[in-house]
Amino acid sequence: MHRTLATTRRGLLRGATALGALGLLPRGALAQAPGALTLWTPGGSDLFCRIHTDLVTRFAATGADGLTGGTVTCGRGQNTEYTQVLMGAISSGSPPDISILWDSPIALGAQGAFMPLDDMMAASSVPAGTWPAGLLRSVRFRDQTFGLPVTAGIYGMWYNEEMFEAKGIPADRASFPKTWDEMRALSKEFTVWDGDRLAVAGFMPPRAVESMAVWSALNGGRLFDGDAMRYTLDAPENVAMFEYFLAWLDEEYRGDVNLIDRSGNFTDSYPSSTTGLGPAFREGRLAGLQDGSWVMGDIWADPEPTFTRWNIAAHPVGPGGSEAVSGTWPNWFVIPTGAANPQAAFDYLAWLSVDGVVDWYRQIPDVPTNSQVQAVPPDVVVERRGAEFAADVTAFLQAQAAVATPMWDSPVQSFGNDQLARAMEKIYTKTATPAEALAEAQAASQAELERVLGG
Repeated sequence: MHRTLATTRRGLLRGATALGALGLLPRGALAQAPGALTLWTPGGSDLFCRIHTDLVTRFAATGADGLTGGTVTCGRGQNTEYTQVLMGAISSGSPPDISILWDSPIALGAQGAFMPLDDMMAASSVPAGTWPAGLLRSVRFRDQTFGLPVTAGIYGMWYNEEMFEAKGIPADRASFPKTWDEMRALSKEFTVWDGDRLAVAGFMPPRAVESMAVWSALNGGRLFDGDAMRYTLDAPENVAMFEYFLAWLDEEYRGDVNLIDRSGNFTDSYPSSTTGLGPAFREGRLAGLQDGSWVMGDIWADPEPTFTRWNIAAHPVGPGGSEAVSGTWPNWFVIPTGAANPQAAFDYLAWLSVDGVVDWYRQIPDVPTNSQVQAVPPDVVVERRGAEFAADVTAFLQAQAAVATPMWDSPVQSFGNDQLARAMEKIYTKTATPAEALAEAQAASQAELERVLGG
């Protein structure tokens, strides 16, 4: 289920850009029937939909805010279609009270599509201070908050404890490499070539666009400055970051990403939808990789891993960095403009963020992010790895949410991601230097941002 969500989210990000410049969406009139709380989701598995239906029904049954019932509509379109359906409902004055988004609310909130939540937050049990600052940046635009990051996929360094121990390497989380240099040195301990085929690998130079903000922050940089509303893709820290990754590629992986990709799926923990290759990490041919906490619910799916004991550690720090940070892919919740029951909708989100989310996390390991949550570990992790490990990894992930670097905070997030993806392809295939490729991506992204902001 979570792999489907990750793929779908990329499409949804593009949908926001296609809806026009900021400020063009009408406000819409109240249209929903009073007393009925309505929630829409872009999609999700049967389990995901059942969870949210149960939570809305349970809250509505309390009679809070005069509610007499609640309904969940799960799957109002795919990819950009959901954004278009939601915007159409807002424009016609018939939106739901609440929508889950799989892209940041900033772009559409700035257009007037979503209600600012600041006044309700200040008077609620979930004020701004109870949320990780890095996550709030993904929902704030010009001092207004347009959504709540109720749960998140928390990025961390997944690794195979059994591969470590087989080589006599300490496998506890505290012993995991603290710097890029240490991780790069450790990686060599595992990497084995069979002719031109990469048989086994340690760690890979990062290639996932969506989490590149984390690696930039680890090297003392950033991809986007939300305070100044300016892209910083070609900053010296980012140029140095990709130069470091290229040197790593040359030293350990024969300088050829295509050779790596022909040898197996070494960049993801899921089967490849394009090549059909299985995930090297689950196959026991990759010692570790960066991935999100959603893998906790999916790792035992087909194909099952060849090992039992995995763990998650903090990210190592780059040569230009000073502290370990994490990153997230949140489940954002918004209240559309024109919602019939805005206060009831917010009260539900406040309850969901602290109380309802406990059951959500038990069934699907989307990590609760509000600091007040007393999380109960996911059932599947307890069953497979034991209660002690499940509690430990839950506490670790919640602590990582607190040090999440700001990301998903650009009004043209999708456009910027696409430009960075093109730059990374040129860098890793060596058709442009990091400085050249990032300068081109910077110019295009900044120009688009200024166009959308109107100057």
